[in-house]
Amino acid sequence: MRRRIMALLGLGLIVGVAVSQSDEVWKMRVHRGGGTDEYLVTEVDSVTFSAIVDTFAAPPMDTVPAGVFVMGDGEAACGNQEHEVTLTRDFYLGQYEVTNHEYLEALQWAFEHGYVTVDTNSVKDNLDGAHEVLLYLGMHPSYLEDAEIQFDGVGSFHLQEALSAHDVYPDGYDPADHPVKNLTWYGAARYCDWLSLQAGLPRAYEHSGDWSCNEGDPYGAEGYRLPTDAEWEYATQYEGERAWPWGNQGPDCSRANYGYQYCVGWTSPVGSYPDAPEYLGISDMAGNAEEFCNDWYVCSLGTTAVADPTGPSSGHSRVVHGGGWRASGGLLLRCASRWPESPDTGTNHYAIRLTRTADPQTIKHPVIDDSRFILESNTPNPFTARTQIRYSLPSTSPAVVNVYDATGRMIRTLRDESHGAGVHSVTWDGKNVGGEDVPAGIYLYELRWDGNRTTKRMLLVR
Repeated sequence: MRRRIMALLGLGLIVGVAVSQSDEVWKMRVHRGGGTDEYLVTEVDSVTFSAIVDTFAAPPMDTVPAGVFVMGDGEAACGNQEHEVTLTRDFYLGQYEVTNHEYLEALQWAFEHGYVTVDTNSVKDNLDGAHEVLLYLGMHPSYLEDAEIQFDGVGSFHLQEALSAHDVYPDGYDPADHPVKNLTWYGAARYCDWLSLQAGLPRAYEHSGDWSCNEGDPYGAEGYRLPTDAEWEYATQYEGERAWPWGNQGPDCSRANYGYQYCVGWTSPVGSYPDAPEYLGISDMAGNAEEFCNDWYVCSLGTTAVADPTGPSSGHSRVVHGGGWRASGGLLLRCASRWPESPDTGTNHYAIRLTRTADPQTIKHPVIDDSRFILESNTPNPFTARTQIRYSLPSTSPAVVNVYDATGRMIRTLRDESHGAGVHSVTWDGKNVGGEDVPAGIYLYELRWDGNRTTKRMLLVR
């Protein structure tokens, strides 16, 4: 007599356990694809049944309209040079940093589909012959106390509280809503490609050589990707040029999680700082976790106006923005601050924010006609600290840009020099000729060129 236990798993997979009472020998037979594999039960250490993850959710994103802004602020770390940047395409940007839960779901999907491999220390790429480390696990000697994503050694990833966070959260915490950490730049780019593969979109990144995005044109990519250096800074300053994502007031613990143990001492759940910035429904762009960008890093960006900048074509480090919970001061939290990091480095304070071009085929041109004498309305207006004045000249000749108060008293000359034909811009920081802040109120700005003169109004608020 024989007893049989049967289980139907997935498509065409049957596991049968049979025993003969006469010889007490237990065997397990696995039937799949017309074949049968048989194992002695005494030789089986364990049996794990898991469902293949077919889908996973993309993080919520908001639309950032195309536009023009001044990149750099004169003070930030490697952001002290100022120049005009035009972004010609709308793009979607993650409302917050990708969470541990979101990354784990995508990682499990990638593992089930053979897109990654796992060893005791790390997760590695397995597409296009690439083997770069994507994520460091808790078994790695350098990440024993920091890892929040772990692998069970069989086939499943799971979340765990980081030992490093126990003093910060003595009653425990849920790592699911904290930003994913210990991933490398490669792991950030690969996450974007997993989303694209699942959505049936072309992958944005090559997985060999310099891992270029859409052959060097990230703005034209259809798939998910990392934000460019310019897109990241533009989003923090959308609807008003400011020093920090929340405004021009210096940082404190109500505005950002920073300062190592000064504020929190570990990451906070995403969305904890919704006013950084206050526009677009985007949060946490200063502090909490530093965010990888698409560009190769160079400190000097120059002062020449550019459209859709992509950064250097190659390099050794990628751009990182946003400061983080370990940032020691407010300088690194400024919108324009940027610094380098090797693409194979993963730490407990580097994270990812998802981006995707809204319509790669639609290019907008938020620029003015460069063939006429035009003075454009300043942006932003009203403004609190800085505003940009753009104008167009039809031919080469000296031009002057002045600022006056409402009574017509001269406040400052912003530009007095020969200009070439085309579009130009200048920024006023709300100071007079002596470098002193002027009071709030209505001010006039004037463009003079070749006997022509035109004036517009602007409002400074304090």
